[in-house]
Amino acid sequence: MKKIYFIILVGILTLSTDLPNAAIKKIDKTLNALWENKGIIQKSIKLDDDLKIAKIFADDVFVGYYVLSKANSKADFFDFMVVYKPNLTILTVQVLVYREDYGGEIGSKRWLKQFIGKNDTEEMKFGYDIQNISGATISARSITNGVKKVTAKVNLLKKEGKI
Repeated sequence: MKKIYFIILVGILTLSTDLPNAAIKKIDKTLNALWENKGIIQKSIKLDDDLKIAKIFADDVFVGYYVLSKANSKADFFDFMVVYKPNLTILTVQVLVYREDYGGEIGSKRWLKQFIGKNDTEEMKFGYDIQNISGATISARSITNGVKKVTAKVNLLKKEGKI
């Protein structure tokens, strides 16, 4: 039953985005992998900007947030998700939809794990803390800047008491 509520909430949360069904399933899979055997519930946080933020509850216990955002690639854009612990430390970053023929390597778990455990944008310097990917420099730099921007925004929202 909890799984049904989760699927309904994911659908409601993502109705206002242009994400395809595969991306919505990836959100579901990611959250279920992080909190195995738990009933996941999301509560969307209404904001005036274009970020989609939700609180995540596992078996009715608050376990974190996730943010859906976009970043530019060479000729298009891609959608990504950042999942945070309650203290806003990054649990995972996932590329949900990548719309280019080249640069998709930024979606690899091995490369994205560089963001795990970070909560300060000063810890995300491209080329130093976050390594480049040859042949995907534009996308790698773009997602790094996107994660930094989202992290700065959620830190500010928490400081202001909005999340």
